[in-house]
Order: sequence, then C-alpha cells, then structure tokens
Amino acid sequence: MGSIVKPGKSQLYSSLIRLYPQAFQKQYSTTMQQTFADMLAAEETELGRLSVWARALVDLPLSAVKEHVTNGEDFHMNRNTKFVLTGSLIAIIIVGLASFWEGSLHAKTSMGIERVTAAQLADAMQQDDFYSTYGNAAVLFSAKVASVKTNGNASLVTFNTGRTYAVVCQFPKAVTYTSGQTISIAAPAGSAERQTHGVLLHNCLQN
Repeated sequence: MGSIVKPGKSQLYSSLIRLYPQAFQKQYSTTMQQTFADMLAAEETELGRLSVWARALVDLPLSAVKEHVTNGEDFHMNRNTKFVLTGSLIAIIIVGLASFWEGSLHAKTSMGIERVTAAQLADAMQQDDFYSTYGNAAVLFSAKVASVKTNGNASLVTFNTGRTYAVVCQFPKAVTYTSGQTISIAAPAGSAERQTHGVLLHNCLQN
C-alpha cells in the first residue's frame, strides 16, 4: 500500500497536526507523532494500519476545530489546509460507508486527542466506560506522582487521583520522578489495561 500506512514520521499526519492552533502544535506535536507511530506499529496487518489512518483522517480535523473554538481563535484556511480538510471530508464519507457495512465504526472512531484528568481516567475505568469513552484516543493529563517503581530499563509511575482507583503509567525507559512532583503525560488509551483497583497505561510519554 506504500509508506503512508507504515510506522514513522508522515508528511500527511504532520499536515493534520498543522490544523491545530500553533500553541497546541508546539506543545503536543512531537508526542502526537510518536503516539501515532506507536499505534501504527502495533498493527500487524495492512488493513489494521489503514484503519488507524482512517480514524486519524476523521478525528484529527474535528479535534483541531474544537481546539480553535475552545481557545477562541480564528480558523484561517490556506490552500494546504483546504486540501487536507477536503481529503478528510472524503475520508469521513468513505469511513462512514464502510461503517454501514462493518457495523462497528462507533467503537473505533476515537483517534482524537483527549485532555483529561487522572481522576477522570480512574472514574472511567471504575465505571466500566473507559474504552467506550476514550477508545484509541491519545489522552493528555497532568498529575502528581504518588510512587515510582523501576525494574531494569522500565518504570511504573503511580499518580494521585483522589479516588479509590489509581492511574499507573508504564514508561519504556527508566525515569527519575519523585513523589509529589507534577508531570504532564501523553499515552494511547487503547493500550490501557484494567487493574484490580485502577488503570495501567502503556507507552507513556512526558510532555
């Protein structure tokens, strides 16, 4: 199918990120690119990678418009922006038609960026609506570190949620955070695991 569906930096995905406000791009662009590459890499089939791309083409433009409206910024469209939005609209139509045949689009079209709190993530898992709410979205949140456990090159960081359910992040590299430190995190929610009293997020990245 070509390089468009393979993991790695993509010019098209970069164009989608440029639909967001500049301040948002500056803060989250690198994280979004890495998270998207991880999601592509996790798919073992070409069809799976195409599905990830379809969700991105549908959700990122909508999420970008939402960010502009939320921040009260004007949404100026240059030629490239119009091209990307037109392509996204076509993708929306195609994915919509595919969902009529497949019957499962609602559970899959969640490739957007969700800014949440650690408490919201904990509540969603406790109430059994974590996956239906966040699906495969990348979640962004800031929270205070409760504890850190390092095993080899990986670390597990538990965050304070103020709830009976905890939020734990698995970092692929060892980290040196301390209890009480507040950090900002990005993670693909689709890889989350239910724990006895919490949610475990894999492949976390610090913003």
